Amino acid sequence: MKKSKTRYPYCSLGKGGTQFLRIMRITIFLLLVGMSSVFANTTYSQSAKFSFMLRDVTVKQVFEKIQDQSEFNIFYRDSQVDLERKIDVIADQSSVDEILEQVLANTNLTYKIIDRQIVLVPVKETKEEEPAEQDQKPVSGRIIDSKGLPLPGVSVVIKGTSNGTITNVDGIYTINAPEDAVLTFSFIGMQNQEIPVNEVPRDIVLEEATTDLDEVMVVGYGTQKKASVVGAIQNINPGELQISSSKNISNTLAGKLAGVIAVTRSGEPGYNQSNFWIRGISSFSGSTNPLVLVDGVQRSLDDLDISEIESFSILKDAAASAMYGVRGANGVIIVNTKRGKIQKPVVNVRVEHAVTAPTQMPEFIGAADHMQLLNDLAAEEFKVPYYEQLAIDRTRSGYDPELYPNVDWIKAISKDHAYNTRANLNVNGGSAMLRYNLTASAYNEDGIMKRDNSLSYDTSTGLTRYNLRSNVDLNLTKTTSMRLSVGGYLQKLRKQSNGTNTVWDYAFDTPPMVHPAIYADGKIPVRSSRVNPWAYLTQYGYGVYTSSKLESLFAIEQKLDFLTEGLSTKLSFSFDNYSYSSLTRSKNPTYYLPATTRDDEGELELTLLSSGSEFLNYEEGSDYGNNQTYLEWILNYDHTFNEAHNLSGLLLFNQRSYDDGGIQPYRNQGIAGRATYSFKNKYVGEFNFGYNGSENFAKGQRYGFFPSFALGWLVSEENFWAGMKETIDFLKIRASWGQAGNDQIGSARRFAYLTTMNTNAPGYAWGNSADYNKTGVTEGDIGVNNLTWETVTKKNVGIEFSIKSALRIQLDAFHEYRDNIFMQRRTIPTQAGLLSTPYANFGKVKNQGGEAAITYNKKINQADISFFANVSYAKNEILEFDVPAGQQGTHQDITGHSINELYGYEAIGLYTAEDFDASGNLLPELPQNELAEVRPGDIKILDWNEDGVINSKDKGYVGGTNDPRMVYGFGGNISLHGFDFSVFFQGVGDTYRFIGDESEYFIPGSGQGIQGNIFTNYTDRWTEENPSQDVFYPRLSYATNYNNNANSTWWKKDMSFLRLKQIEIGYNIPASVKKDMFKACRIYINGNNLLTFSDFKLWDPELSTSNGTEYPPIKSVMLGIDLIF
Repeated sequence: MKKSKTRYPYCSLGKGGTQFLRIMRITIFLLLVGMSSVFANTTYSQSAKFSFMLRDVTVKQVFEKIQDQSEFNIFYRDSQVDLERKIDVIADQSSVDEILEQVLANTNLTYKIIDRQIVLVPVKETKEEEPAEQDQKPVSGRIIDSKGLPLPGVSVVIKGTSNGTITNVDGIYTINAPEDAVLTFSFIGMQNQEIPVNEVPRDIVLEEATTDLDEVMVVGYGTQKKASVVGAIQNINPGELQISSSKNISNTLAGKLAGVIAVTRSGEPGYNQSNFWIRGISSFSGSTNPLVLVDGVQRSLDDLDISEIESFSILKDAAASAMYGVRGANGVIIVNTKRGKIQKPVVNVRVEHAVTAPTQMPEFIGAADHMQLLNDLAAEEFKVPYYEQLAIDRTRSGYDPELYPNVDWIKAISKDHAYNTRANLNVNGGSAMLRYNLTASAYNEDGIMKRDNSLSYDTSTGLTRYNLRSNVDLNLTKTTSMRLSVGGYLQKLRKQSNGTNTVWDYAFDTPPMVHPAIYADGKIPVRSSRVNPWAYLTQYGYGVYTSSKLESLFAIEQKLDFLTEGLSTKLSFSFDNYSYSSLTRSKNPTYYLPATTRDDEGELELTLLSSGSEFLNYEEGSDYGNNQTYLEWILNYDHTFNEAHNLSGLLLFNQRSYDDGGIQPYRNQGIAGRATYSFKNKYVGEFNFGYNGSENFAKGQRYGFFPSFALGWLVSEENFWAGMKETIDFLKIRASWGQAGNDQIGSARRFAYLTTMNTNAPGYAWGNSADYNKTGVTEGDIGVNNLTWETVTKKNVGIEFSIKSALRIQLDAFHEYRDNIFMQRRTIPTQAGLLSTPYANFGKVKNQGGEAAITYNKKINQADISFFANVSYAKNEILEFDVPAGQQGTHQDITGHSINELYGYEAIGLYTAEDFDASGNLLPELPQNELAEVRPGDIKILDWNEDGVINSKDKGYVGGTNDPRMVYGFGGNISLHGFDFSVFFQGVGDTYRFIGDESEYFIPGSGQGIQGNIFTNYTDRWTEENPSQDVFYPRLSYATNYNNNANSTWWKKDMSFLRLKQIEIGYNIPASVKKDMFKACRIYINGNNLLTFSDFKLWDPELSTSNGTEYPPIKSVMLGIDLIF
């Protein structure tokens, strides 16, 4: 139903009146209205007179005219009223009844007046559908707002009829209605609600109807209406983050939020969190992690279960984050957990079960092909093959797998699939006085690492986690409220005792023909110079790592309207405690040398290599813990003057203390403030500041002032925009400038302003035989005078607009300049006599980029359709770095390049036969290569310094970084007739990596056969028969060839990818099926990471590895059910 946005006069509090007089005015008015239904319909409606002449206008324009000239509000259904029908209306001191008779003439509509509310209904509804008196039962209750205050004058109408009533001054109503009827509750400025008679609760909460101007956004230390937000802030519905079978919220950020650059570098349970940054990286020394606040307290994002989250926001520019001072340089993520609502208890149960598998595994050639390749390379080098042809043939045929093995070590240590299970419970409810929310979740994740089922202990990877959070809100008085939050988790991680990454390394380094994983009789083979990957995983023991965390928060808020309207204060205190313990049990297995023959009885002839332990040993575990306390006091002010000037402000003090059991304290302390002024929702100005301190700096240097300024212009609220508003209904331009700090400046030590002493320096030998030694004492690290934090200056311009309230676009461009980056000096000569060069706040970096976010929401017929897309790009450049004198201005000078830019040789192709003389020597006019003896087909390296020699001096910065500069995502949703379908693609771009990492194990044949596994693309290589420049591998050699192994642009690979991150199909069980069993039920199937598109094919491009030997990311297919009781 449509409704006017004009507020009732009796709901607008007088600016100078007392509360008593306001209540009396409302009471007297409602008594007059409520004396009888006749008076309610006739008193105002007959006294209100209209005079106007409207020609060729729409019905909608007539309704707007009535509402503009009176206190009437007209309700109707779009599907029943032709608002665009043209009519003529003449009124000369006419009543609203006379005008409505003209408007509704020759239509199938009539009207019912309930006080100042006019309800339009079809004629047949009033005649045929009005319930009989004997079929009705009394229904009563109270209607309140989200703060628990009663709402007088709310319309309560039986749906499909004109029968209704309104609430009294206490928000109380009583109406007679049939048991199978539906009541419609409506009030100006509030969202309508429709509730079946049998489900009507005692208290009904009406939420404010928000527009783009009224929408509330989370900002630093509070909330603001979207109209007055001038910082670069983005909110996301927590439901959009629930796209993964992983427990980690950080894994869902990439491609969902413009401005967030995130990558998941591993799929291992317990270690599969994402690395993420807000607007990229702008420091090469200090921390680049954003500040994460959960319910206002600094905490870890991945401590939460997704089901606990109510709102999720990121603050990107200085206008949004300057208040956080020395903690706000890298942006801020604000998460608020779910809180209770005024309603009957609502129980939500969600259960999910997933089948998981690696997104991609490295593919290696079999043992016979491996042996044949090594033979070919050895014959080329030494004219003698390495393996006998009989051994190759028997390996290929599978003649005797224990003597001629062909082991896929990746399959030997890992399973094809595993399982995840998650269950969530949420209970939410409360009254105007007390509201509560309880969230509990259980999560179990099995990894893909194998175990030996014959053993009693489990060495496979797995994670079990339980989360619990309880939030309670209590209104102590009409002006005093209190909130109490308690939450936390218990987690147990299980894995192989030596860690799984090493297992992957051994699986890559071990060729398939070395030996089987285990013999049939249970004996375990290994070569003396190698490791058996399967045995290393399954036989050495296990580790169990248990962690738990308790989080608590107490807050009390007091309205101070008795001092001045709009003033309030809030005091919060938080205490968090974290505990960790580990238990490791291990042993050494018994090993045998690989068998080469069988005896006369066909048994393997084995030689004992080493005797192991029969039982697991106990190892001393480790225990660790930390706790933090947080205190915050806030004074808030928000008031509108003369319906045009809005002034809001905030002043706060906070202090955070952290104790990890060591002797060095951690503490942040400061004050912060914000002042915002807006005029008629058109022009907005804001000033923020943070005056914060950190214990990490010397006395007198611990505090810094970080200001920001921002301006906003809501063009869509200007009068000159009226003609455009039906198309572009919201348009805001904003700009900001500000500063923030970073006290996590890097370096291996804290309190770098202090000079340290080295008490284990080389000493002196004494005595006749020089047998008495005395260690020396020397100066260690030199203290840094005037040590200070990194300071970042941020500039941002942005534009937001929406088209017909369906298409919304947000564009931002930003520039960041960071100085005082802490680093060790490199230009101080050794003649200075220092044992170690000092540190200083020396470095400078700029970081700039842009981002765009688009959303589209539309209801087309009976289908709800939505689409979204976003892209973020950020590129940094080092402006100042203490570069040694010999490198300044050369290709080895990092100044002008990006943080973590790849460093290596510049490959300019492959050598050809024309580059050598008849004796096989490089032509004299070419640079001579000191890295290796090169031949045709080897990598040709640029002589960067043009000294005629290829050596380490020709290394330089070659562009590209491991960290992506661009992240994007797009997707859509559609729901129709109970079914829903959603899809989400996520990708990264402008990210590169050196593969091989100068390892002899990577290039096939390198290192005289010590090569491990060989990728299946080994045939894509240079040979004399295929002397192409467009190949993956250069000339393969049986000998070590550092020229080809070295990091060069030949091995620089583009790791960009596009991934089908999520696809989901769901179905909502209809009411005819669910009956009284539950209120709602949805079943769904979800796919995660199912497809990946990338030019790089050897392993998953998101992995942080140079050879593919890491636990891969995981894809999953999940079945779930979501029940509401």
